[in-house]
Amino acid sequence: MAESSRYFRIDQDILLEFIYHDQGDLEKYRIEVDDNGSEVKFLDTMKGDSSSTRHLISELGSAVVNFDVTVMSGYLAVENFAARTLLMQNGKTYKFDLSALPQPELFAISDSLGVYSYSAITNIAEYTPVMNGTASYTYPDLIGGKAIVDTRANPLFATPDEETGNDINQTIGRYHAINVPGADKTKYALLGYDSTGNYEQQNFINNSLDWPGSREDDLLNYQTDATANINFILYDTVRLHLKSGFSFAARGYEGFLFEVSTERTTRIKNYLTQLVYLNQSNYELSNPKPFILGETLWSKYINIKIPSIVGQNQEFLDRFYGDGTLNTSDLNPYSNYGINFKLLDRLETSGGYDYVYTGEENSFSVAREDEFADFTVVVEDADDGDYFKIYGEKDNSLAGFEGHILNRIGTSSDDIVVIFDVDVFEQIGTSFVKTNSNTFTQYEDFSTPVTFRPVITNANVAVNFSIDVTMRIYNQTDNTQITKKASLTVSQAARYGKKLQALKIDNPNILTEVYNVLPSLTSNKTISGFITDNLPRTLKYVPVFIERYNVVASSTRVDLTSLGSGSGAGAGYGGRGVNEMLANVEELETGAFVNEGDLTITIPPFATYLKFVIAKKRGDDFEYVSFENAELVVLSFSDGKTTLKFNHVYNKDIDMGQGEVLFKINKQNANSIRGMKSNIFYISIDNGQDETMVTKGKFIRN
Repeated sequence: MAESSRYFRIDQDILLEFIYHDQGDLEKYRIEVDDNGSEVKFLDTMKGDSSSTRHLISELGSAVVNFDVTVMSGYLAVENFAARTLLMQNGKTYKFDLSALPQPELFAISDSLGVYSYSAITNIAEYTPVMNGTASYTYPDLIGGKAIVDTRANPLFATPDEETGNDINQTIGRYHAINVPGADKTKYALLGYDSTGNYEQQNFINNSLDWPGSREDDLLNYQTDATANINFILYDTVRLHLKSGFSFAARGYEGFLFEVSTERTTRIKNYLTQLVYLNQSNYELSNPKPFILGETLWSKYINIKIPSIVGQNQEFLDRFYGDGTLNTSDLNPYSNYGINFKLLDRLETSGGYDYVYTGEENSFSVAREDEFADFTVVVEDADDGDYFKIYGEKDNSLAGFEGHILNRIGTSSDDIVVIFDVDVFEQIGTSFVKTNSNTFTQYEDFSTPVTFRPVITNANVAVNFSIDVTMRIYNQTDNTQITKKASLTVSQAARYGKKLQALKIDNPNILTEVYNVLPSLTSNKTISGFITDNLPRTLKYVPVFIERYNVVASSTRVDLTSLGSGSGAGAGYGGRGVNEMLANVEELETGAFVNEGDLTITIPPFATYLKFVIAKKRGDDFEYVSFENAELVVLSFSDGKTTLKFNHVYNKDIDMGQGEVLFKINKQNANSIRGMKSNIFYISIDNGQDETMVTKGKFIRN
């Protein structure tokens, strides 16, 4: 199962994305529990009682940032970036994993801005800058980079991979909430927030007589035990996307409380996070790829890693859901993730402690593992040309993918589209440069692959290029979506450049001798001209513009019957088993000519055939509009968000030269049309380059 996401609109300003880890590559989602990674603390709501409700609080050991150092094409690479500029914070400890270098002891950080040390046993180097300035990191015969030390560090460069977003950090305003025992279930005490100015992170649990649970010394004991006995924790990710220009203060709120819980076999809940965001908090990150979903721009996000409840390390389960001994975990094997989002009505200080009170809330559950694990997106090199195919699959079947979506559309009121976001990255030297971005949307024909041919702008120097595809199965009805990702790396960059490669010909100046060419004589020129002048010619008139003044039309619902058969196949069966070209057309009703805008058709909730007759009114007579040479006559329905188009159907009984045209609408599309907000339809001519409207009308649902 590849990494996948599900989206939920939990507030007008917040879109929740739940990212399931790739179960085929667990190493990427593991975080070690040690001073070089994320340490954990357990907060008991009843002191010393491991069977009571517990809170998980993550803590970065010694505020350490961990970097992996490797070699990349003659460069020193930090976190897979060649010669990366590191923005470091004065006073923070940075650890460099040098195990990938041939001689780790030769790695060095210049200048005297801090303290540097290296352990030959662990191949880990430590650097703690104590002065602001610029240093450089080097290794013999490789190109290194520089490190800029300042009072504050850029979190995009200096936030460790082990950061879970679930620790308490007063500097950026990230707090933890615990429900205060008593009758008022909306009252929560804040950990990490101290309005008195004498910052004491655990003020409430250390000093309040209302709190019967763990104190700070208990948290530290749990932290020591977990670091000694838990090797790693496997994480899923929750991302809270924030609307561009969001403001909880403008809405009259102090912020929000976000909870993720799991259920034990005793029905007791354990909380994986109790995150508080106040109006003065600033731990959200700017999204380098903002996106629009549900007509809203999402430009920032808060990232939180929560321990997975599928495939988790038993060492963690036994300590967080048990008493620490082997196999004592009482995590409910069927538990899902409980999500609770609460807006904060007020923030107050009382008795020396800080509290928030919750108001409007949104509670729901998220499946413990991806319900759509059998959905995948595929990007592959086409075997019949120089292009790529992009499509979705269900259970490794393209037909199964389309069948599932059509079944959802047909059996529910959901309006589902499939969106493919395609990004092209070109590798130039050691860097990957994004050079192209496209979006393709499928409203129907979900079994037809999207065809894509990139243009590589740096084909002469690019080592290779990759096509990254994100497929979004978007439900327009409830604003939820499922995302799947795939990537393909192609080494033949020149093959897809701006210009095709020229063929090299060894002897380009040698003319090919042709033996049946007439000599250039006057008599032969006369013969050639005579032959050319007498070649048969055909003049074909193609309608590209219809004069719509006095255009009238009639509509008729028809049925198709097989030759020699009296059973209808159109309205009830959509023509199944009937040759549409040779079948007989039987009119089920007779329609009179009406003016544009007065034309009305009926769309039933099943397949149907519609026949139109288009004419111009000349006094009391009708002059039929000829569609005989038209490339396509199109019937269109649109409500702004969704557009459905149907090409005309050829049939022996339909005389397109006399203004007659036939269309077929299948059951699935009929139900989609009936769900549209607009009831306008259009008939137009499409000759490849131009599309001209002929007439329009309205449809009704019977």
